Amino acid sequence: MKKSYISLLLTPFLLNGITSCAQHNSIENEDVIYVHVLNAEDYIDMELLDSFSEMIYERDGKNVSVIYDTYDTNETMYNSLKTGKTTYDLICCSEYMVQRLANEGFLHTLDFSQLPNYTKYTTKYLHSFDDNSGKLNLLSVNNDLGTFTLADYAAGYMRGTLGILFNPDYVLTTNSSKFDNDPQWKDLTYEERKEKIIDIFSSEDGYSFLWDDLIAGTQSIKDSMRDTYAIGNFEVFKDYYLNTTDSYEQRNEKFNDCSDETIELIKNKLIELKSNIFGFEVDSGKNDIVTKKIGVNVAWSGDAVNSINRGYYADDDWTIVRDDIVELYYTIPEIGANVWMDCFATPLQKDENYYSSDQYKYTLEFLDYLSSPENAIANVYYNGYTSFITSNSSSDEIDNAMLAYMLYSYDYSDGDDDEDLSSYETYDITPFFNIDKDVDSFSVDLSYVSETLLEEEVDDRVFTFSKDENGEIKILIHYDPSSFEGRLLTAQYPEASDTNTLYVMNDYGVQNDKIVSMWEDVKVNPLPLWIVITLLTFVVLVLGYLGSYKLIRMYKLKRRKRLRVVNK
Repeated sequence: MKKSYISLLLTPFLLNGITSCAQHNSIENEDVIYVHVLNAEDYIDMELLDSFSEMIYERDGKNVSVIYDTYDTNETMYNSLKTGKTTYDLICCSEYMVQRLANEGFLHTLDFSQLPNYTKYTTKYLHSFDDNSGKLNLLSVNNDLGTFTLADYAAGYMRGTLGILFNPDYVLTTNSSKFDNDPQWKDLTYEERKEKIIDIFSSEDGYSFLWDDLIAGTQSIKDSMRDTYAIGNFEVFKDYYLNTTDSYEQRNEKFNDCSDETIELIKNKLIELKSNIFGFEVDSGKNDIVTKKIGVNVAWSGDAVNSINRGYYADDDWTIVRDDIVELYYTIPEIGANVWMDCFATPLQKDENYYSSDQYKYTLEFLDYLSSPENAIANVYYNGYTSFITSNSSSDEIDNAMLAYMLYSYDYSDGDDDEDLSSYETYDITPFFNIDKDVDSFSVDLSYVSETLLEEEVDDRVFTFSKDENGEIKILIHYDPSSFEGRLLTAQYPEASDTNTLYVMNDYGVQNDKIVSMWEDVKVNPLPLWIVITLLTFVVLVLGYLGSYKLIRMYKLKRRKRLRVVNK
């Protein structure tokens, strides 16, 4: 599970209707219905648990209490479920783990007819209901009940990408002598070098640059076999990704190649990379790059946003700009990246009566409650990641709340105002928002977000989107890619042209143990050849010495015996 602790807004967020835990506990009702939820740490606005219980009591007169437990890793959660000591009504974990649990028969399919908010507001790019184009639809599930896709078992919660977070200034100053002596870099000015680094990481050579001696010792990579295996896959099959005419589905299959031959190739490639890195990390990278212990980090997008914010602000409230701004960038190399998805699922219950019980009913209702735009915004504000919940092209304020929230947060323009956009670039975020093909145009009024959700002064800006010359509505905004907000935007929302190279990671299935073994081989420090030769030489000399010493000692003993015989 990928986690961070940042906010996208600079202002306090207050969600209408949230009530305190004390208010909820004051309800007197002997028949308590418990909904047991398991999720990663620091991944939900805890006030939503009580506001849900209050809503149900006021509407139905029933006391529903959400019992909320957390775990640290997907594997910890998996082992806990396997033991069967604790049962849950709802769990949240990464897409590959949902796939594994579904394949092993631990999950029940979701009844999406009971999830009206989710089916209406979730982004069709990730979870499609009218075709199989969504990313969750690509992952297959095969168990005793038949053949399914992950879209039958999972309701998406948060999503993001795995890319490269970097500080070009740190790299250039730390390894300045290497750049000064390199023929392709030595004649460039500092600013030209900086721009070139930014361009390289975004280019088709973005991953290859991690292996380059120019940045040796300035980077850390994830101590995660799945994420680092993906980086190795892109490097091993670089020519394939750059030159293939295969369909997305075929390329996604290549991305998940875990044959014995491929595992060996990736292992050797990652061992090469290890000699170029500062070290492995899981959660410290997002802090190390801000404190300038490293300059490059293979990072999850949410952690990247955390670092970009902390490199810009001096306080935890994101209000005081640092005197020494650490300018960080996050990018997805042109060759592609992993798009990860954390999802909710319902564990299979042995009691068939469970599925007609209030406990199951309110479990699904709690999931749908989290899927309303207002509550999705509360969670995005709390954990800093990007929600599956999006906006629809209609005049309804709540339908467009997530889009309005994004536009309000970043203060971007659609180009219709009389402002100078000459230094700005156009950014297409259409895939992440649901657009009705029959709509000619739609508008987003920011006053609903600013006044109702954020309780701030009304922002009177209205963003209007209409069809282009090809008859398609495009959500295009203008931004400065080098600005603080521009760097946050690219970390949160990949550009539309990049979405066709964002690949979904399968569970490794029967090959999982082999990849675990591969990862152990990568992390064990193989000695350089010269050290091996030196050690072997030393061993040979020692053995030779010991052997010679033993022979000499035996000779002396025999000689003493002969002398003793003669003397007698």
